[in-house]
Amino acid sequence: MSENNNHHDEESFSELESEEITKATESENAKLSKESTLKKDFDSLDHSVNNNEPKVSLFDKMRNHFSAKKTKKQTKKNLEKQTKKTSALNKLKNWWPLSKVSGRIFLIYICVIIAGMILLAIPGVVIKEGIKWDFLTSLFTTSSAFSDTGIDTVNPSADYSFWGQLIILFLIEMGGVGILTFKVVLYLALNKRISVSDAQLAQSERGSSDLYSAVGMIRDGFVWLTSVQILAMAILFFAFYFTDPAQTSDYVLNGKKENLEAISSYHSFPKALWFAVFHSTSAINNAGFDIVSPNSLQPYNTSGNVSYLIQITFLVEWVVGGLGYPTYHDLKKKIKAKRKGEFVPFSLFTKLNFIVYGTLFIAGPLAVFGIEFADRDGSLIFNNYTATTNEVGVVDPTSIKMTGEKPVGEAIMNIIFNTTSTRNAGFSTININDFNAGSKTVMGILMFIGSAPSSTAGGIRTTTLAVIILAINAIVHGRSKTTAFKKTIPDKTVKRAFGVFFLSALIVAIAIIICYADSHKVLSISYNGDAAIVELFMLVTSAYGTVGLNPFTASQTFEFGVLTKLVIIVMMFIGQFGISNTLLVFNKNTSAEEQYGYLEEEVVIG
Repeated sequence: MSENNNHHDEESFSELESEEITKATESENAKLSKESTLKKDFDSLDHSVNNNEPKVSLFDKMRNHFSAKKTKKQTKKNLEKQTKKTSALNKLKNWWPLSKVSGRIFLIYICVIIAGMILLAIPGVVIKEGIKWDFLTSLFTTSSAFSDTGIDTVNPSADYSFWGQLIILFLIEMGGVGILTFKVVLYLALNKRISVSDAQLAQSERGSSDLYSAVGMIRDGFVWLTSVQILAMAILFFAFYFTDPAQTSDYVLNGKKENLEAISSYHSFPKALWFAVFHSTSAINNAGFDIVSPNSLQPYNTSGNVSYLIQITFLVEWVVGGLGYPTYHDLKKKIKAKRKGEFVPFSLFTKLNFIVYGTLFIAGPLAVFGIEFADRDGSLIFNNYTATTNEVGVVDPTSIKMTGEKPVGEAIMNIIFNTTSTRNAGFSTININDFNAGSKTVMGILMFIGSAPSSTAGGIRTTTLAVIILAINAIVHGRSKTTAFKKTIPDKTVKRAFGVFFLSALIVAIAIIICYADSHKVLSISYNGDAAIVELFMLVTSAYGTVGLNPFTASQTFEFGVLTKLVIIVMMFIGQFGISNTLLVFNKNTSAEEQYGYLEEEVVIG
């Protein structure tokens, strides 16, 4: 033990001695270095004197020397600080879950919805008792307005003041045209330079094949939509001013005609003007909101009070609003080229969009007409009727009695208006539940498809359906490439189209199941349980397609469970934001991951 201790002491002494020798050596080296530096300074001084250079004192030389060393240390310290700061920013960037472009748009949309939710809950903005400071109701209304949907849990015509309706109008305009589009248009008007970052965001929000054409496309689309909106506003002013809305419908419910609770703008200049501004904005943006009555435009489609001018103006506006910004840009280029005697072909986007939109515009009403006409004697579309309703205002099917046929022209116009409205608009001129289950299923499918990408509508979009059909056609004919109009559609786009379709179908199915489970008690009272599935399908696809047609009344929707309302809000948001953009919100992967791959192996399918 003692030997070990002695050995340890010897080692310690040896280490100490070694350290002292090292320190002495370092001190000696430092002295030699300093002497060498001083010698160099003296030599430099002698050299400067010999060469008649300005004389520099030894003190100045030493001061400059130590000042340079201090500056070097400070520079090193600043560099280390900057490196740490950059490292911290990189860590934050890596931790932040949202993508650069879609993530920023997502955050902007969330901020707008939160602001709208707070404003639409304030007393004075809200008139109806019971929904003041009701943030779930205001969140639902804000989401519906900003997503340009139109599904309500309240009656905007009576439950909100002018200021509440004005807030809803701003939300509709911002959601339809686009927040970033407004920014780009404002910069263009002020002749300010648009940054690449803003152009990228606007490109993602409105949709464009390349960054170069994004700003021009936005400008053309905004000018086109605004022009149509102002023209329609002028027409609607005179239509609302000179047309008196009906206060009761043609249907007899519970022994008396149904009360439509219409707000009249007849011979009232301020009301007619406000109605024109609000409804023109709502129609061009495919919002589905109205301030006429809780029964949409039914007061202007009743015997003695029919206004086809209002109906046709609305129809034209929502068709224009559903075509998409790239289409307006193409139309402008086509018109300019024609004036110059040149030929400019439409883009593949515009061709596919026109074909699908036009086909569905014709096929939809024809399908509904065929389904209703097949049961003409029992169809509520072709006949007037009397009935009784249950405690929540739903018609009892066993109590319906036909009182006479409607004019065929009136029935056809009702089918055309309300079926084409399912594409993206959300306005109705009759009770949607007058359509039978087969017709409502067709209407739900149309709402699921929606209108063009980068338009004011939702759904999977027309071009997605077109690409899927073209891809299936290519598979059937044994072709490896998907082509259209002598153009090849990239495989990446084809995969994305199938992904959008199947993911959208899955989301809709899950939403229906959740809503049914959460609000089963309300649905049992309204539609005897399982009979509500068709109505739920229509409601969920209406939310996803940002349409706004609702087979349930506002009071019924208000009674739905909290989870059901939240699911509908999410569906409206995804429908407006787009399933592709929603997926890209959390996608931070770069193309570097695609520089390598794995071996292929066939899998038996089908």
